[in-house]
Amino acid sequence: MRTSGSNRETTEKAIRKAAVKTIAKHGFHAASLRTVASEVGIQAGSLYNYINSKEEFLFRLLKEALERMISEYHRRTKGVTDPIERLKAFIELHIELHTEQQEEVIIGNMELRNLSPANYDVVTSLRDVYSGLLTGIIRDGAAQGLFQVKDPRIATFALLAMLTGICYWYRPRGRLKQHELMKMHTDMAFALLGTKTRLPSVSSRKEARLDGKSSRSKMRQSTGIRGQGMIKSKTRVSG
Repeated sequence: MRTSGSNRETTEKAIRKAAVKTIAKHGFHAASLRTVASEVGIQAGSLYNYINSKEEFLFRLLKEALERMISEYHRRTKGVTDPIERLKAFIELHIELHTEQQEEVIIGNMELRNLSPANYDVVTSLRDVYSGLLTGIIRDGAAQGLFQVKDPRIATFALLAMLTGICYWYRPRGRLKQHELMKMHTDMAFALLGTKTRLPSVSSRKEARLDGKSSRSKMRQSTGIRGQGMIKSKTRVSG
């Protein structure tokens, strides 16, 4: 419940959390803003001081998360040219998001169709930018003889489908820990790309990255989300 001393930022975060929970549980059309307001502890009419509509909230959720993912990838790979290291960083970031923000990711996958045409185009364009990062990694690796792929774009779709699927079955208290799943998915990704390069432990690389924990915290505090919900390209491939 909201207390009298709550500030706007605290209320906005509470609204986001309640809206994500409500949409994930009931679906976009069945989700009620009145329910969201009740969860936060404010009057339904007051909710419109923070969001204009469900569609606007959904748009912000998807757009802002994609923008943060793209920005975070560039931050982690600044000055890195090796395709092997860039791919590891991409996989780590993708798995982090899809295991730590599962509800948001699933909303992004399932509810994109409910955006207006203009907002849909914005989000799908950002998805293409994000997936294009992976395509660029694969293309560079293939050019250097590190990856054995005939079509980098098709390889991109295959990898994203595999990496994104984790959001549907991952459980924090499951048999395998997050870092173990990262290692397994990294190994499978490199196998799919036909590389025989020896890979270091993902967990050891995470421990070595001193600012990784704070970086993930910033992502969780954002007002928007991804997913392949955020990463599916609007490009259609036949066959």
